[in-house]
Amino acid sequence: MLVVKPGFEVLISQTYDPADPNLDSDAQFGVTRALLGDYVRHDEPHPHDPSLAAPWYSLDHTYVMERGETVLPAPPIE
Repeated sequence: MLVVKPGFEVLISQTYDPADPNLDSDAQFGVTRALLGDYVRHDEPHPHDPSLAAPWYSLDHTYVMERGETVLPAPPIE
C-alpha cells in the first residue's frame, strides 16, 4: 500500500490477513498487530459492481500517518 496525503510523510506498508498460517515465519520482518487487517468475506453480489463474482472480500483498516514532508519515492527503474 502506498498512502499519500499532503502535509504527511508518505506511508508504504502491507496489510496481512490474521488467518495467514505463515505470519510467524515472515522472513523479512515480524508482522505486528498494527499490520493485520480485517478482511470480510461477502457471499452476496457486490452492491456497486454486479459483475464481481461472489465471494468477494473487503478490507477495513486504519493507516496511521505522521505529519511531515510529503515526498514520493523515486522509482527504482528509470
